[in-house]
Amino acid sequence: MLKSATQILASIRKGDLSSVEVLTEHLNRIDQINPNINAVVQLDVDRAMKRAKIADEATAKGESWGPLHGLPITVKDAFEVEGIISTGGAPVWKDYIPKANAEAVEKLVDAGAIIFGKTNVPLFSGDVQAFNDIYGTTNNPWDITKTSGGSSGGAAAAVASGMSPVELGSDIGGSIRTPAHFCGVFGHKPTHGIIPMIGHLPPPPGATAGEDTLAVVGPLARSAEDLELMMNVLAGPNKSLSKGWHLKLPPARHKKLSDFKIGLWLDDPYCPVDEETVNLIQNTVDQVDKTGATVNDMQPDFSLEMNDIIYGQLLAPVMATGFPKKVIERMKDELSNLHSTDQSPRSHQIRNSLISHKDWLSANGKRHQIKQKWADYFNDLDVILCPTTIRPAFDHDHQPDFHSRRIDVNGKKRHYTDLFIWAGLASTAQLPSTNVPIGFSKNGPPIGMQVIGPYLEDWITIEFAKQISEITGGFPSPPD
Repeated sequence: MLKSATQILASIRKGDLSSVEVLTEHLNRIDQINPNINAVVQLDVDRAMKRAKIADEATAKGESWGPLHGLPITVKDAFEVEGIISTGGAPVWKDYIPKANAEAVEKLVDAGAIIFGKTNVPLFSGDVQAFNDIYGTTNNPWDITKTSGGSSGGAAAAVASGMSPVELGSDIGGSIRTPAHFCGVFGHKPTHGIIPMIGHLPPPPGATAGEDTLAVVGPLARSAEDLELMMNVLAGPNKSLSKGWHLKLPPARHKKLSDFKIGLWLDDPYCPVDEETVNLIQNTVDQVDKTGATVNDMQPDFSLEMNDIIYGQLLAPVMATGFPKKVIERMKDELSNLHSTDQSPRSHQIRNSLISHKDWLSANGKRHQIKQKWADYFNDLDVILCPTTIRPAFDHDHQPDFHSRRIDVNGKKRHYTDLFIWAGLASTAQLPSTNVPIGFSKNGPPIGMQVIGPYLEDWITIEFAKQISEITGGFPSPPD
């Protein structure tokens, strides 16, 4: 079942497929391939089948629950789903069964979706790989020796391999975009704040602080049209704000590729990118250039290094809120012994995790300066194309200490945390960003490209993804 969600829904509406048939096909697919991939970690078959039968009865009467009527889907195990164990990848929540849906999940259900399972995540959704002590490791459907990415690694693998038509993911440091890039699917990190975070794990059940962090909720899919479908359902204020706030995103600036004004940021000495990735993005740009689109290598008025420094100061405190007390105490001890010349990733994590409120406010002020520089940049250009991360999918590496892990890029060993740097361009400034699959590395795993757009102009990055899919071929189906 590798049709797009849009195609499946059209077949359901026409009566060519029933919701029960679609659900059954996906369950059969899970039986067939999930043992090797381990993307789907919880199923709710009986309730899903009951709802699918009711959906079919409604369809027969000419009734519709909404734009996702009768569509069976899975969601990332970082979201609370009523009646289904929801762990966030954390043993402390391994038996937690929510009594209500996360607000984003409820939007999907209200639109007619049938939630039939959960997909794997790392511990507290805090890694670029999806593995935990409850459910084990999720493998990449293109090569099970490699990671599917994280934290929405189970989501990306499930969509890529046909176990779910679309997925609900979340992203703070590339957690939608990087798995989409590794698995060859589309993924959209929305403008910050336009989809409710309430009911996401972490923070702990019942907390609402997630609304105030860098994190966002967004879709993964096999087509840009499906991203559009999901965003139309998901975008809007949370329940507490909906009585006074309404969201109306501006339409895409253009509907033809030839009308786009495109910026490029393909590589940077601060965080060099795998040559295959750079070359494939450049080849894609060369094809876009032939359509008559305006291509400009102009970049915004700040450096990748500057953005990364600010991003680290904003990101680390968020991640540290989930650290056990003993970890924080150890960091405090280490901080007192850090030399001012120590600029290693580990030292930055310690300093940023323990940042004072005064220094955080300063970093947040600089973030707003960067947002303004992006706004000025997008006065002249519509989108900017850049790498999603520094390389294609890599071999599993579960060493407990992030800072002992190394990533090979162009024959050189790099710090694991470099995987976050390019994703941070959109996260720091709270901009929309869409990963688009554009081809393959020589060893097989897919390669994606990040399309960043202006604040609140989510439709333009998705529209660009739609248009460029006609050149790149769109979603590539992995071998069984």
